[in-house]
Amino acid sequence: MATYYGRKYKLLELRHLFKELFLAIRIALKSEKLGKPKTSKPIYVAMVDGESFHGGMCDRFKGIISLYAYCKYQRLPFRIRYTYPFHLEDYLSPATYDWILKENEYTDNPIYSRVLYMRGEHLATRLLKLKSKKQIHYYSNRDCLEPINKAYKGQFNWGELFCELFKPGPILAERIQSIKNDLGNDYYAAVFRFQNLLGDFHEYHYKSINDENEAEKLIEKCLNAIRDLKSTHENKQLLVTSDSVTFLKRASQIEGVHIIPGTLVHMDGQKKYTPENSSYEIYLKSFVDFYMLSEAQKIYRIGTSYMYPSEFPVYAAKVHGIPFEHIMI
Repeated sequence: MATYYGRKYKLLELRHLFKELFLAIRIALKSEKLGKPKTSKPIYVAMVDGESFHGGMCDRFKGIISLYAYCKYQRLPFRIRYTYPFHLEDYLSPATYDWILKENEYTDNPIYSRVLYMRGEHLATRLLKLKSKKQIHYYSNRDCLEPINKAYKGQFNWGELFCELFKPGPILAERIQSIKNDLGNDYYAAVFRFQNLLGDFHEYHYKSINDENEAEKLIEKCLNAIRDLKSTHENKQLLVTSDSVTFLKRASQIEGVHIIPGTLVHMDGQKKYTPENSSYEIYLKSFVDFYMLSEAQKIYRIGTSYMYPSEFPVYAAKVHGIPFEHIMI
């Protein structure tokens, strides 16, 4: 993802002003929530509603935590409207801060609300300069905690903010405990992100390796990395997560390696690859993976130069401040 500064950043902000106008009109024209909100002061709402590109699970949490930090500094009421491609409340519950929208709090009426579209705006300048008496609908996929902390001379921690907002819901908590019953608590983790290189994970327009021999070489290279890692952690169990079912099946054959059964899909734009009768379980696996990674003793992200350096394990490590290491093979 490109990161812009200077003139390019200003142009990005300008384009987003037009995007905000377009979104506000389009959403209002089809919305049934156009009444005046019944709140003592305007609320700030982190938006994941499918009206725009949101990115994957990690990108969504980046935007949510950034807005929560801003609201916490400003003592503003914060909510989350996460409805695409599922309702967040189906997987996560409020922890110490209640972010769930209450009846008659939310409106799509442009008279009372304003869209703030900040995809890619990592400096958060428009948020920090914002002066509005309207309800704010915040679309973002970037971690802006550092500039927000700097602006308010504070030191909010990403993981602590995450834990203030979220705890596993009943079904997710039960699934995590079930896995821990087999794996235990003293384990480390390795993450491999292939995108569609092995032809089993549909994500945007990424192409697979057409040569079976080349695909096999990549798989063996990654399996050897697991074996090397196992040799340095002889007495500990290894949790391996990946977006490739093909690779996970092979990795599970190595002694002492644990995988979490199930299939993954990318959360943005991949609904056509998700059967409706199994969508809950498929999305549940992303949350199970994230929480299980977050409670490992250490996380390793392993990959080649042409594999995607996912930030999913980076932010899982941030939840409880556990060690993270990237291994290039």
